[in-house]
Amino acid sequence: MVLFSFASFAAPIKPQITATSWVYSVKGEFADVKEDLVRAIETQGAVVSYTAHAAKMLKRTAAAVKVKNTVYQNAEVVLFCKAEIAHKLLQADPHAITVCPYPIAIYTLTAKPGLVFLSITKPPKDLTSYQPVLDILLVIIDDVITF
Repeated sequence: MVLFSFASFAAPIKPQITATSWVYSVKGEFADVKEDLVRAIETQGAVVSYTAHAAKMLKRTAAAVKVKNTVYQNAEVVLFCKAEIAHKLLQADPHAITVCPYPIAIYTLTAKPGLVFLSITKPPKDLTSYQPVLDILLVIIDDVITF
């Protein structure tokens, strides 16, 4: 049995769990929630290293692969890192570099206007070295959703 430490939350927000992700949602505008996400990341002493503009890429390439339906109105993946967590993680498992920097996807679905989704990769079953990463991801998402 795997126990998840939800940092210091009083009442952890429950995600929708899919095969690949933990998904959270909040009512609001994409730009406002993204601003809250960046603020929450920076509040944790982390630095945004890159933002992947997923929706723009999908829209740009849709015709080439004959896709007609637009799934996302907006979709970005914000990548960030916090040095002390990264060093501990990689000292414990040098192959965990694949999870660093840490991603949080933020997106709106064409089929669900008015909701902004935040999602993280489903955590590995063995949380020994990954737990601090999961903790910071959950603190950030909690901060965004309850801000």
